[in-house]
Amino acid sequence: MGSKGTVRLAQILANRSKTTLEEAVLLTSEQLGFRYFMYCGHFSRPRGATHEIRFDNFPVHWHRYCADRGRDLLPGPLRRLGLQEVTPLPWRKIATRYGSAFAKASEFGLATGVSCSVHGPRGQWSLTSFALARGGSAAERHILATLPDCQLVACAIHYAAARIARRGVDRLGAPRQLDGARNRLLSDRESQCLILSARGKTTSEIGQALQISDRTVAFHLSNLRRKLGAANSRHAVARAFSLKLIAAGS
Repeated sequence: MGSKGTVRLAQILANRSKTTLEEAVLLTSEQLGFRYFMYCGHFSRPRGATHEIRFDNFPVHWHRYCADRGRDLLPGPLRRLGLQEVTPLPWRKIATRYGSAFAKASEFGLATGVSCSVHGPRGQWSLTSFALARGGSAAERHILATLPDCQLVACAIHYAAARIARRGVDRLGAPRQLDGARNRLLSDRESQCLILSARGKTTSEIGQALQISDRTVAFHLSNLRRKLGAANSRHAVARAFSLKLIAAGS
């Protein structure tokens, strides 16, 4: 891994909250050339409790499709098979065996990808998946070329998430204006950006309010527009109201 890769790992490992970790993973996934990602980690807590940390930027309609049918966000038995592997698992390896599940995921924009598992002490585990919106030979070559980086990034995310789980708190938290059950489709930071955008704040003003860079704000706004199928920020706000992701007066 070159200097850019080292910087990516350092950016991930430096995080102390779930929200900032998600931001770092969003940017890293983009830098690796992937459109979507999903992270899920299980960590032991004192007195035998288990703490789960999960976040993703999968398409909003895929979330709804899976929720309506009680299905996992990863197509087929990918989660189970991915956790059995000690090396990255390209989706194409099992797509032919579970064709209908992967074909349906592809309809929603999850054409192909790779899942990387990490296992730690006391039964800790995590699975990080990176996905592309288009399949084909070029996409599979890209996945093969980035496999080492994907696994290293997955390890860095696991380490940072385990530290956050030990602390047991996300200092930034979710916006109070939103109902958690209704807002699972958007990340905490995307929700914050969306609310401020609905209030008429500019990118620079949103960045100042959340103490993040204009580039990071633009990234979140672009990502939530893609999730909501919106052409621009105003359209995204309208879609969010119609989907009841934000309430009037937020």
